Amino acid sequence: MWRRLGHTSRKSAPLPDAAYVELVDMVARPVMPVAFMGIALACVGLLLASRKQDALLLALTLAGIAVDIASVFLVLAYQRRAAQATILADEARGWERRYAIGLFSFAALLGAINARALMMAHPPESSLVPMLTSGLAFVFAGGVVSNVAFRPRLCAVGLALSATPTVIGLVVRATEATDIHILLGFVLQALLLSAFAVVGLLWAAETHATTRRQIISKLDFAKMARRDDLTGLANRVELRERFDEASTRLGPNEYLAIHCLDLDRFKAVNDAYGHLTGDLLLCAVTARLLTMVRREDTAARLGGDEFVIVQIGVRHPDEALLLARRIVRVLGAPYEIEGRSIQIGVSIGVALAPRDGLTLEQLVTRADAALYRMKRGGRGGVVFAEEPPPPSAANDS
Repeated sequence: MWRRLGHTSRKSAPLPDAAYVELVDMVARPVMPVAFMGIALACVGLLLASRKQDALLLALTLAGIAVDIASVFLVLAYQRRAAQATILADEARGWERRYAIGLFSFAALLGAINARALMMAHPPESSLVPMLTSGLAFVFAGGVVSNVAFRPRLCAVGLALSATPTVIGLVVRATEATDIHILLGFVLQALLLSAFAVVGLLWAAETHATTRRQIISKLDFAKMARRDDLTGLANRVELRERFDEASTRLGPNEYLAIHCLDLDRFKAVNDAYGHLTGDLLLCAVTARLLTMVRREDTAARLGGDEFVIVQIGVRHPDEALLLARRIVRVLGAPYEIEGRSIQIGVSIGVALAPRDGLTLEQLVTRADAALYRMKRGGRGGVVFAEEPPPPSAANDS
């Protein structure tokens, strides 16, 4: 069983961040199971403490109630945070750690309550304590398996902390029994709880694996819908998402640069060598382009030989100019495509937010207009919105 859980964990090691965040969300969002566990522990613990007049049982029960209340507030805080904006992987790890602390503390206190109650002196025929402790252990195990199965390690530790002391207490009671039927009853309860925990862990491992595959498949389909089929760059959908995200983080002294790129002489390559060569050339252009943009920037293909780059964190327009000139230089170097040396160029129009507009449509329109002023005045250069084309641009048609 532990090998199986470990195997599941190893398979989950390369889990994409988005899939991990979704799994954490499935565990940390539900509040009713957490509240119900607290109510069950409070009812059983207080009844046992009252029955046995035991201060330690009462203290353990009150501590369990306090931990559960804190866990409920943690879940509510998570729900509020998740409703505000997307939670990234690093933050999700923090939420999972806090949730795990609450879960493990609650499980340990529940196990301690059961062990304390079972190991106290009882009349041989008494069935109240084993009935209540076993019932509480089964309810908690069922709740953990159903609610935390998506994270098998949390499930395994929670079950171990709650079930192990309960099983030990039942075995101790069995060794003290003089009636064979009572002895077998305690042993049977211990075996059933152990078996339930084992089956629950195996089910959690299978649930995790199945859910993981489903989430990754869903993310892959979503990614395909936001990516250009040929180059793998962002398409219009992802371009808008990344722009909207970047614009919300735009600082008071920052620009967001929109670079509109159009390849020069690409149509001539298509006409001379065919569309397959043209597609290979676009992929080669993409590979070079990706070496020049940072991870936080966005490179997108809008179709044909038209590309857009969203450059964030620009403190001065010269930073955008430096990137654009580097793109012109690097993309203008010769390409080796199917044994042919092919050379093209690129013209770039640049618009800056908020100076030239605030929406993606405004900025692309103004950058595109600058690009075509460059095309009319001479290809292979860079023009900012509302700037005339540089007189040094070569007239290459």
